[in-house]
Amino acid sequence: MQPILSQLERLLRSRKFWALIAALVTIAAGWSSGELNGWQAVQGVIAALAVYSTGVAIEDAGRSPEPRR
Repeated sequence: MQPILSQLERLLRSRKFWALIAALVTIAAGWSSGELNGWQAVQGVIAALAVYSTGVAIEDAGRSPEPRR
């Protein structure tokens, strides 16, 4: 298991993480300006989190060692 600071550094260097932050900021701006209603904002947040978690899962799957035979 990696130390917490190492994990945090890896997270802050991740383009996927910053894309998630940009999406959440955009959703918050749309909601606060009235362009998005509450349900649209919730759907956007759920979609952004789903895309992020899928991207991380695919990346983690690529790092796994070869399967045992």
